[in-house]
Amino acid sequence: MITTDVTKEMIEEWIQIYRDYAPSIQPNRKTGNEIDEYFRNNYHHQIISSQTFKQVVELNIMENEHSRVKLPNGMVPHVKSYCVGDVLVGIDYSSGEFHIESQDINKAIPIYDDLFVYRGLDEDDLKNYVMVAQYVMLTQK
Repeated sequence: MITTDVTKEMIEEWIQIYRDYAPSIQPNRKTGNEIDEYFRNNYHHQIISSQTFKQVVELNIMENEHSRVKLPNGMVPHVKSYCVGDVLVGIDYSSGEFHIESQDINKAIPIYDDLFVYRGLDEDDLKNYVMVAQYVMLTQK
């Protein structure tokens, strides 16, 4: 998860990582159902029924072009919502996108990074130097 202002040096590093690794990475993106199952099996969670949070997740997907294009044609987000302590997690079955919120970003980062790596990258993601660099950096931690 990128949590700081992006610098020119960061962009240069990401572009170099992309050039070094993108050609050897195969698409491996999981479905929303697979991500949800992974989350439920790996995190002590509670289901939440907040319509407000569900709408936030849906809007985040629909108003973000990168996320919106992950929806299959004619589909709308189908979000499942959870909390892990005070971290809110929304996982969309339709697109495989997820949204995480917390007052304490340090609690959200490990969950976000874990789900990001588990979800993997699809063919479109593999064309995005930021996505590839973040994936490589997280898998090499």
